[in-house]
Amino acid sequence: MAVPPVLLKEDELLQDEADGSAYETARDISKYLLMHYGTVEDAFERPHHPLAPSHGYPARLSELLELVALRTGTLVRTALDAGCSVGGISHALSTWVQDVVVGIDASPRSIEIAQSLTRHGGGTFSVVQLGPFSREIQVTLPEAERRARVEFDVDDACSLAVPSRPYDAVVLSNVLDRVRDPEVCLRQFTDSTALLRRGGLLMVACPWSWYPEFSPPETWLGSSGDCVTSEQGLKNVLSGGLDLMLEKDEAGVLRQNPREYDYFEAHVTVWKKR
Repeated sequence: MAVPPVLLKEDELLQDEADGSAYETARDISKYLLMHYGTVEDAFERPHHPLAPSHGYPARLSELLELVALRTGTLVRTALDAGCSVGGISHALSTWVQDVVVGIDASPRSIEIAQSLTRHGGGTFSVVQLGPFSREIQVTLPEAERRARVEFDVDDACSLAVPSRPYDAVVLSNVLDRVRDPEVCLRQFTDSTALLRRGGLLMVACPWSWYPEFSPPETWLGSSGDCVTSEQGLKNVLSGGLDLMLEKDEAGVLRQNPREYDYFEAHVTVWKKR
């Protein structure tokens, strides 16, 4: 049996890799690998943890999109996962999308790791424990023959490369509050059919955690002066060209160490392009 590749080494977690690039440090990559691919036991290490229901965020988003596709009779041969990080949602989509799933992210290191996982069918990575300690986790993906082809590339979610044929479905997960201009990102799907075909599905999932280091406050969806929430700001942008099919909240969690977690609730909507 082939030895799974090491995606993230133990000694990398103890090094200071801060270089001004968000989501590029070893600790950040480790946290996202755990959220995207780890089991409940990997994340919480004990049964009946109070945050256990928040586990499996990428898989739950994929299941919601599949549910809407089935309800609306939307055939999804191709899908784009924009802001894919280390690729957990892309791989979850590949279990039901028919032909190909494309994952893109602005982080070259995240894409490199997602590509390695895909190429080798899995891998190992280390997660932080308390103090200087860490432990290794192994990931095994479903066999490639039983899922759609998955491809990854570095790209800018605000200026996406146009495919030869528009996608049947697009996912924007936890990315709109991390791009330089969220409305510009969304207009790629409302103002044209180059990226998303008519009748195609757009999923937007976001906790709306705005920070000036990612985008200027004047670009944030929603306005305190106009008493418009981010949820309503999203609807104002999308409702001109898409119909709302589903709206709900989905919980997720990023593990800092066995006793510290970052919990979030994403506002999730799925839209059908007119």
